Amino acid sequence: MPRRGMPRKDIEMRVLLAETNWNAMIAATGLTEAGMLVTRVNDGRELMDFADFGEQSAVVLDLDMPDLNALKLIAQLRRKDALMPIYALTEDASWEPRKKAYDMGADDVIYGPVQPAMLAAKIKAAVRRTGGYASRELRVGTLVLNTETISAAVGAKTLQLTRKEYEILEMLMLHRERLVTREALMNHLYAWDDEPDARIINVYLSRIRQQIETCGGDPELVETVWGLGYRIAAEQTARQAA
Repeated sequence: MPRRGMPRKDIEMRVLLAETNWNAMIAATGLTEAGMLVTRVNDGRELMDFADFGEQSAVVLDLDMPDLNALKLIAQLRRKDALMPIYALTEDASWEPRKKAYDMGADDVIYGPVQPAMLAAKIKAAVRRTGGYASRELRVGTLVLNTETISAAVGAKTLQLTRKEYEILEMLMLHRERLVTREALMNHLYAWDDEPDARIINVYLSRIRQQIETCGGDPELVETVWGLGYRIAAEQTARQAA
């Protein structure tokens, strides 16, 4: 079990990344060192398999793919999800392939040796905007989650969360008012690693609610919709459901 109190690291969003060349490997290592959750795959086919069944916040791939046409791959990813941030890397100086990547749906095409800190910042900002937030603070009622300090608070009181508890709360906040299934939470927390019993989600959610209540907030903000999933509800909705 991770210890209480988390260090200052970057936002815990899961990035699906194809490690198809040295530049992409540098990106994967740098994003991991920045504190991001990175699911690494070997080629385009694996990337689409993971995109179909995983829960990723963003995708990173190089335009030089060994097995599939990267432009068609970007188009497939965009058809699958109209909002998910897609970042393409390239060391080709010509404009035409970069233009085509934008046309296919890439959010950004990064030319030259990758700078992981810059890429992490771009991903964080794009995912926050996708969730309807304009700043590093995700706020629902009195509950505020700060994606830079990896912390959550009600007013001046900070919730004492483990890493996994923070990741769950962040995912729910980014999907505010929308249902998140247990399977989606498990895929986000553990990706393709060995997973514990899915009932561990109940334990994490119970702890999160306890912490919100201890800090003076409404524990019913974290709502269970039996048989369907979980969501962060606005305080008024939570009071009506209580």
